[in-house]
Order: sequence, then structure tokens, then C-alpha cells
Amino acid sequence: MIQQKIINDVGLKSLRLLASKSSHLFLDSNPDKLERRLEESASPDSPWREQGIDVLADLSELNDIELSGPTTDASFVPLVRNALGHIPASEGLNEYLWSTINCFLLSRYVPVRWQSSNSSDPTKFVQSHWLDGGVTRARQNNAIARLWWLGEFAQRAAQYSEALNEDDLLNGMANNVNLYHQLLYRPNLISRPKLVAALYEVFLNGADNDYLGATRYANELLLTLNLRAASLSLDFMGMDELREVILECKPPKER
Repeated sequence: MIQQKIINDVGLKSLRLLASKSSHLFLDSNPDKLERRLEESASPDSPWREQGIDVLADLSELNDIELSGPTTDASFVPLVRNALGHIPASEGLNEYLWSTINCFLLSRYVPVRWQSSNSSDPTKFVQSHWLDGGVTRARQNNAIARLWWLGEFAQRAAQYSEALNEDDLLNGMANNVNLYHQLLYRPNLISRPKLVAALYEVFLNGADNDYLGATRYANELLLTLNLRAASLSLDFMGMDELREVILECKPPKER
């Protein structure tokens, strides 16, 4: 077990200020220089890193895996989750933890993983992938937080799925981001693992596995399903019933 110190509120505010003025410190993957800049600006009475969390492995070792280019999200998820060990879901919302990992422990991973993203605005780019702590935005954009949540949602859904195991669900979520991201915007749906399991069973275990290639279809499907969820006791329905409801919510492919 390794005790890892993480930044506090002072540290996060300082990182956000640095991102607005010196985004290259993040993009250049130079955690030592970044740390020196924080030390220079910190007050002795206001330390910027003081909290702690126990992890099972040194996450910085995972940097080496990414040096030749990013692996798939699905393949990197178990590495991150195994290194962190079993942390409670409340820690999954800990923006201090994720910012520490992104900036200091996996600093090489982040720019390599997101190098193909639009970085015309470096400040916005860094804020989004290194420091974003909003619940939905972090699950979608924060480099390491999104991996942890992908694994968490796949694990939860696997407890209910009759046709897909955890790896199937993880790959389905990571490789069909139009559907996954639309789920994240609808807490009433993503927080129901049984429904998530049924949803992916419909679209990963049948002829419709390429159905959600377009964002519009995913949006229409989940908009309708979200409305149905408000009037149905989904938590008490069986998997067959849930799959039937999902099929009824499908928008037509052709217009």
C-alpha cells in the first residue's frame, strides 16, 4: 500500500491559474517544473498539498505504457482501477484526486491520449482534460476520472446482465461513446445499472450493434427512454421487460 498525497483547494486553484497563464507546463508533461512553480507561489501558511489516499501501486509507472501512443480506453481502465485499488464511489467525484493523478502521476498519459483533440485553445484544453471536476464533465473529459467511471459503470451493469460480462460492457461503453456520453447527461438512466445492462444487451448482442453510430439516434433513443423512466418502475422490471421497453423507444433508422 502506498500513501499518496493529493492537492487541496489551494493547490487546485493554483493549478487552474497556471493553466490559464502557462498551459505549456501541462502539455509538456513536466510535473517537476509544475511542482516547482506551485511551491514558488505557495504561502508557508497555506500548503497546496496535504491530503492523502492509499493506493495499491505507483501510478507513475503507468506512464511508460503510453509513451509509444495511447492504448484503447478499455484496455487502460483495468490498469488504473487496479492501481488505485477499491476506492468508494465518493472518491470518484474527488476532483483533487484526479487533478493530482493527471498533473503529477500520469502527466505523460494525458497529452498523449488527447493529442488528437482540438487544442486550438490550450487553456480550455488543459482545464477540460487535466482539471475538470464537474460530475458529468469529469466522467466525459477528465483523463483519468473518465477511465475510473467507465470501469465503475461497467462493473455495476455486469451484476445484472444476462448476456454480457464486465469486459463486454466496458468495451461497449468505451467504443460507443455516442450512447455512453448521452447516458452521462441523464443521471436518471446512468444511475440504474440494470437498465444500462439491458440497453447494452439490446445493442451489443444483436443485429443492432452498429445502430448508434450517429449521435442523433442515441440522443433520440435516450430522450424517449428517459421520459418512459419517469412513468415506469424500471427498478422492479425484469430484464425481458426492460429490453422490450428499450426496443419500443428506438427511433427509426431512416427518415
